[in-house]
Amino acid sequence: MVSKIIDEALISHGFKKGHENELTSFYIRESGSAVRFAILHRLEKLSAPSDLNSAINHQAPEDFLAHPAFKKNCDLICIHQLSKLADFKNYEEQIFAIEEDPHFFKKYVFYYSDTEEVATEGISYADLVKAISDKSQFIDYKSNPLAATRYSAAAKIFIKLPFLELPFTRSEHFSLRLQAGEAVAEEDLDATYAVMQRFDGINTDELIKELVANELENIKD
Repeated sequence: MVSKIIDEALISHGFKKGHENELTSFYIRESGSAVRFAILHRLEKLSAPSDLNSAINHQAPEDFLAHPAFKKNCDLICIHQLSKLADFKNYEEQIFAIEEDPHFFKKYVFYYSDTEEVATEGISYADLVKAISDKSQFIDYKSNPLAATRYSAAAKIFIKLPFLELPFTRSEHFSLRLQAGEAVAEEDLDATYAVMQRFDGINTDELIKELVANELENIKD
């Protein structure tokens, strides 16, 4: 299910699937003269980066290998299923070794648990986009970030794959000046705020003198 969701994410971002086999799918996105490649690969077991590079290059289609952009502009997305998230500690060094390997591809390892697989059962990438935009689900996630939910799966995908565009919802914005005025009023700092507005960042000495004089005046009162 996770591989299906990431496949839909890539296609929604303009990638077209060129070739695929049981474990690996190859994608290409062309926009004018700009060409970008992506590979989605299921890791049945974690391997050394050199072995992974060799396996992927061996599977890659000839037209991909022949393209000059393939070696310098290709993302390799590896997905790996764990029985439980706590198992990550046992494989942390191997995962980091793959992601930090500089050869051939920019690599991402998306690991997930059996529980997270169940949580994403039957949902699409479009469902995850809706979930990540849902403030109530975000609040639940903040209170329990380790729970395997639809939102946690969405958050992990968007965090792990930074080239995916986050959904943007336009909302009403208020003037920062008005917000600042309201904040200082709540703290009963109107007089201090008024003094600060009369000085720019260059006149720090004069500002300090004015603030001290204002404070002394308040003490006298």
